[in-house]
Amino acid sequence: MLRGDPVKPRMLVVDDDRSIREALAERFKARWHVLQAGSGAEALEAARAGPDVILLDLQLPHGDGITVLRGLRSEGIEATVIVITAYGTIEKAVEAMREGAWDFIQKPFEPALLEETIRRGLERSSLRRENLVLRESARGPKFVVADPRMEATAETARRAAASASTVLLLGESGTGKEVLARQVHAWSPRASGPFVGVNCAALAETLLESELFGHEKGAFTGAHARKPGKVELAQGGTLLLDEIGDVSLAFQAKLLRVLEERSYERVGGTRSLEADVRVVAATNKDLKKKVQEGTFREDLFYRLNVIAITVPPLRERPQDVRALAEHFVREIAREAKRPVPELAPEALELLAGHDWPGNIRELKNAIERAIVLCPGDQLGAADFPITLFEKPAGSDFHARVEEFRKKIIREALEQSGGNQTKAAEKLGLQRTYLARLVKQLGI
Repeated sequence: MLRGDPVKPRMLVVDDDRSIREALAERFKARWHVLQAGSGAEALEAARAGPDVILLDLQLPHGDGITVLRGLRSEGIEATVIVITAYGTIEKAVEAMREGAWDFIQKPFEPALLEETIRRGLERSSLRRENLVLRESARGPKFVVADPRMEATAETARRAAASASTVLLLGESGTGKEVLARQVHAWSPRASGPFVGVNCAALAETLLESELFGHEKGAFTGAHARKPGKVELAQGGTLLLDEIGDVSLAFQAKLLRVLEERSYERVGGTRSLEADVRVVAATNKDLKKKVQEGTFREDLFYRLNVIAITVPPLRERPQDVRALAEHFVREIAREAKRPVPELAPEALELLAGHDWPGNIRELKNAIERAIVLCPGDQLGAADFPITLFEKPAGSDFHARVEEFRKKIIREALEQSGGNQTKAAEKLGLQRTYLARLVKQLGI
């Protein structure tokens, strides 16, 4: 299998008749990765590798198929099980359905019927995994680009997406690295597979290992069932390792194995599992500097740094500020179930001129605050707090902002004959807030 190709579905054939197992393996090997087991004990061991579909004969040595089904349920293995039953043992098949089997077929079976049943079983497994991925990983924000510099960055990411190479996204916190990672996935040949992200800085190392690689039942206190990790959920798709610069040296060695050998083990497990994922890593740290300091492995850095893309800060993308502001206004208003307010031209000009040290995250917070506090149907420059834009004394930008605010407040007061209540209505402000602005600005 070429790296970057979608992983083959896994099928486990459990039958004590070796000739049947091998015949089925030969028939399906072109389309599915086929595992085999000849007894109940072998079946449970092989099932820990995470097959999508299990063909399970009920008549087995050393424990029947019902025992296997109970063992699967006990270990939290949720593969779709198709029971193979001999003629005249329908009662056993019904019992198997009660124990968690999905469907059954009788021996001797028609090849076409068997293939159709397996196909439907794979569809069921795929839907189940998609639902689990959606529960585990919330959908990300929309990709909004308008500035030429960011358009050039996006074009580089689009070209990188067509390959199977690891992508390293660099840039300040809040610049939209996760959103760009999702676009790399959407533009890639793996777009039909899952996108799964893990924040490497959000968890302690012991929890991060379980989160990323999953764990076996009994691996540690509280591990009551086998749990798939992010790598397993991302099979055939893309895995985002966010904040990769914050992981320990010990954990870096485990990540290196995933990249070099395309394999891993669940916590508490002994079986090596395939990691068929395309890795995108992101960080706001200077990894080259960390390598020099001895806090980041040089071999891991080179594995990650195959295609490096730096996401520019928002202050260098003024056209993106306008596009993102308008997008956030619509998004936040809809979420709040409020009419979408208009962004006044002077407000857009003000926002585009700010440095945004917190980047996109700061912009979204500013828009949300303005929408929550604005009583009208238009967001003006006065709806964004002065403290949001304060810079050191003597800054040309600060002086421009202050003069702009003075100008629009003076105009409103002149049009209202000096009446602050009427001026506040014109500006869409509370009268007390306008009075405070008048005092602060020395109007």
